[in-house]
Amino acid sequence: MTDPTPPKTRPLRLILALVGVALVLLAALTWLNRRMLAREALTGWLRSKGVASEAQVEAFGPSTFVARLRVGDPANPDFAAERVEVRYRLRLTGLDVVSVTLRRPVLRAQLRRDGLHVGALDPLVQEFLRRPPRPDAAKPRVAIDDGMLHLATDYGPVRLTADALVEDARLRSLAATSAPARLRGQGFDLALGAGTLKAATTGDRIDLSLSAPAERATLAGATLSDARFSLNAKAPYPDLEKRRGDGAVSIRALLTAGSLAAGDQRLADARLTAAFDGQASGWIPTLAVAGAGRADLTAKGASLGQSRSGAVQASVAADDLRWDRKAGDLVTATLRTRATADGIVAGDLALPQLDVRGGGPLRAGPAGVRLDARLAAQGRGRWSGLGRPLPDDSADIAAIKRAARSFRISAPDVRLALDTARPAGLPASLGAPLRLLPDSGGEVRLTSLAAPARLTVSGGGLPEVDVAVRRLDLGPSPFADLTVRAALSAGPVQDGQVEAAGRLRFGEAGVSFTAERCIAVQAERLELGENDVESLAGRLCPAGGPVFAMRDGAWRLAGRAEAVTAAIPFAQVRADSGAAAITASGAGARLTARAQVSTVRLSDTTAEPRFNPLRLSGDASLSGGVLKADLSARLPGGPTIATARLSHDTAAGSGGVAIETPELAFAEGGLQPDQISPMAGALGSPAVGSARFQGRFDWTADGATSGGTLTVPRLDFTSPAGPIKGLSGTAVFSSLAPLTTAPGQELTVETVETIVLVEHLRARFEIADNLIRVAGSEADVGGGRVRLETLEIPLSPGAPSRGVLVVEGVQLHDLVEASPFGDKVEFDAKVSGRIPFEANGTRIRITGGELKAIQPGRISINRTALTGVQAEGEIKTPVEAAPAPNDTFTDFAYQAMENLAFDKLAATISSRDDGRLGVLFHIIGRHDPPQKQRIRLTLMDLIQRRFLGRKLPLPSGTGVNLTLDTTLNLDDLLADYAEYQKARNSAPVQP
Repeated sequence: MTDPTPPKTRPLRLILALVGVALVLLAALTWLNRRMLAREALTGWLRSKGVASEAQVEAFGPSTFVARLRVGDPANPDFAAERVEVRYRLRLTGLDVVSVTLRRPVLRAQLRRDGLHVGALDPLVQEFLRRPPRPDAAKPRVAIDDGMLHLATDYGPVRLTADALVEDARLRSLAATSAPARLRGQGFDLALGAGTLKAATTGDRIDLSLSAPAERATLAGATLSDARFSLNAKAPYPDLEKRRGDGAVSIRALLTAGSLAAGDQRLADARLTAAFDGQASGWIPTLAVAGAGRADLTAKGASLGQSRSGAVQASVAADDLRWDRKAGDLVTATLRTRATADGIVAGDLALPQLDVRGGGPLRAGPAGVRLDARLAAQGRGRWSGLGRPLPDDSADIAAIKRAARSFRISAPDVRLALDTARPAGLPASLGAPLRLLPDSGGEVRLTSLAAPARLTVSGGGLPEVDVAVRRLDLGPSPFADLTVRAALSAGPVQDGQVEAAGRLRFGEAGVSFTAERCIAVQAERLELGENDVESLAGRLCPAGGPVFAMRDGAWRLAGRAEAVTAAIPFAQVRADSGAAAITASGAGARLTARAQVSTVRLSDTTAEPRFNPLRLSGDASLSGGVLKADLSARLPGGPTIATARLSHDTAAGSGGVAIETPELAFAEGGLQPDQISPMAGALGSPAVGSARFQGRFDWTADGATSGGTLTVPRLDFTSPAGPIKGLSGTAVFSSLAPLTTAPGQELTVETVETIVLVEHLRARFEIADNLIRVAGSEADVGGGRVRLETLEIPLSPGAPSRGVLVVEGVQLHDLVEASPFGDKVEFDAKVSGRIPFEANGTRIRITGGELKAIQPGRISINRTALTGVQAEGEIKTPVEAAPAPNDTFTDFAYQAMENLAFDKLAATISSRDDGRLGVLFHIIGRHDPPQKQRIRLTLMDLIQRRFLGRKLPLPSGTGVNLTLDTTLNLDDLLADYAEYQKARNSAPVQP
């Protein structure tokens, strides 16, 4: 057989054959080393991108590539996958990846403030971001099987495991689980449990579910304990190519927590649910979501600081909720809200029921949050801090206690205007007054939460309170300018009234009140058991700072008390014109106070004042419930005459004050007793000597006792009766109010230079029942003794003194001789008797007085001293004459009284209504003129009775048995004597 091929073509065919064989051999060698070539190609390509890697190719074929891959540090790779399976198709135009499956991939990444970092893969990621896939590029199916992400953050590590499937550039399914983690940063601390996230896409809808437990979470001051958050959402899948998100949106969220706390606010067993159903539309950068939303909060209990509550329910709903990204993520809605709480307790305040309803427009966006809402609140309340009404409560306090025990709360129109762009000012206001309506009657009304505002309390027996707020500033240093008027009875204060105006500051620095002017304070009575203080009034004036301040439960009061007046009935004194610097402070039950008394005028209020007005000054303090005062008393413009030391236990309501004078020295031209006490008015000036007083008042809640001792070593003075020398003695008082002495007090006087010299006067007395009772007073007078059987001197002005004077063997000669009518009367008679009398000033009235001569004597009374004489009796003369109706025998009576020697004399003495002293004498004696007298008559004188009507001399020795009724001008005589003593004791007239 011959070869048909021409010879010249054989070399070419050989060459082609050899080339073919070589290509086959090369293809065979390439196929046999395809894994190595694929590995080198992959690692070389990654190396060209600056990514260190290591790959182990398990399979490489026309449509499949399978390998193990590590990227980064071999000891700690940034990415590793036990199996990477890539399926692809070869085309003339390139390579189309059909699917990528990652089994057990592990990615280590870092989330920092500047973004997400994936270690050695960062250059590759940055290149992909700079060159995104072409729109016509293939969209492989990507599956992640048991993947793990180790994410390091600035707040702590996070570890996630997940299975995911992406098809056609859409997430078809995702199931992720987070490991427990602890994340901490500024303002938050999260202790998270194992959470889950699931997502599934069906058509153009995606369903999401999230469950995230937290053992404890703190965020922005809020703390959750034993919490779990779950979220279920259905929404249109965002078309990232068309960048649209049209479709229905449904979201359900639930947060439960065993405890939710923010600051001192806490909810127990809280449950928060939220729901939204609406529509999403528009391009994703300008996406808008609109629909209806609702959120509900329930909790079994709540607390705010020391306050707590029972069940709490709150809900917020809106039918027009809208989120608009085009407007800058602006959220708008018209809210409807309702909140109820049961059993709210804040200290002594309890609100068994509170219901708040209302709503209004909300606008939240980049410019801030603005809410305009109108709310109505209704509820019931009670305050137990005052306790139950007690029998001894004042009417005002009883009414307050009854009102506080049960009342209704009504706030029908509370308006909220919250604007975070303008945070200054109070966001709430009242469209109608807020009212508290006690079940017992009355009303507490607040007209506004901003100035001008008015708070009033009225009706139901409640005290009247009126507070007017003129200005209110709630800026960084909030304050209110206000005026307060109140009338109430509280504690010991009965019918109290206060009026104040000034600035009230409040905030983190506490509360303080600075008065614009003096605060007027008055009270009808301070009830202190049997020791009430009445008609208290005065002013509390600012002293260069706040009058009142309080912070952290501690308070302080400081000011000047001015024009203080008060009546102290149990001591029968009155204080006025008081002025003192006052400071007081307290915290809880602790109370301390101090008063530096610059002056106070103390006056006696008894009917017969015991002392003249005094000026007091000194210090007073209150500490540990004990009030102490150390005061000195001085005469106005004069020296200090007494000191007073007071102590009072406020808890027991008991105390006392000790009063003591120094040794008071009285001297002519110096201190006089009547400057200290009107009761010393009888001690005419000048008084020379000394005296000392020690006494005290003691009181308990049941009453008061008092006592004292007056000691007079010696005192000389001038009385209306004349100079008195050597008055001495001690008077022990068993009570100073009313003034009462122990029985048997005694005073002695050396001499009284009166009409006659009175010596060795000794008197026993006592003061009781507003009377000075003198008994056993006696003195040596005219060779005999005069004593007071009884004497009662009232201490009430205008009341008369009554007594009985007993005369024993007193010679009347010197007494009559020294009297103003001594030139008209001579009396040589030693008498005894008993004279009851009543004296009022210079007027003396005698009733039923009797005197009898105890021995013969003489009487000589000038007829000018006798008026209205009527004589009855028998005058025996040597010549018998028939009586005639004329004054002859009356004239004989005058003559008999001018020179009468008596054997017996008795006198009955009684005062008449006209003030004259009537004396009815019964005298038996004889006419005994200095010169012997007889009557000479002729027979014709006797026959014709011509002696009748003539003044005839009464014969000497004429026997007298005479009853003589006459009067003396006693009132005038005593008045003249008083004027005489006054003139005698007055100082000489200065030229």
